[in-house]
Amino acid sequence: MTAEFDDWLAITRMIVRYGRLADQRRSGDMADLFTADGRMLMFRPRADEPAEAPEGRGQLIAAFDALAAFVVTSHVLSPSDVEIEGDSATAHTSCMSHHISEAPEGRIRFTLADRYEDTLVRIEGRWLFRERRKYTDWTESTPLRR
Repeated sequence: MTAEFDDWLAITRMIVRYGRLADQRRSGDMADLFTADGRMLMFRPRADEPAEAPEGRGQLIAAFDALAAFVVTSHVLSPSDVEIEGDSATAHTSCMSHHISEAPEGRIRFTLADRYEDTLVRIEGRWLFRERRKYTDWTESTPLRR
């Protein structure tokens, strides 16, 4: 294996881990994947400015805790396009995320089509997100059949 392949594997595993941690509601562990000053910019459909921009561990955890409002989530990721230059990297990943909530009329599925544009850095041998930009292209809310 080459060093570049090892870096690619470490980065793609971290991206997949982020999705799994989100589905497990492990906000603190999700925040651990960011640098100390890491931030996440979250854009709604057709928006030029982020709706949310948590920065630093405390704000990231608070933002990730919003997933607790759902009964279950499932983040389905595409393969990531990763480019590595020394101790810096960028990654582009598409994601279909399904969020299930309880309502008086039954369960509702809220689906988002997202694109993540990541800036990563290697610190002390470990790849971390410096910035994640999440662009939501569209959403859909539908009742679930039992």
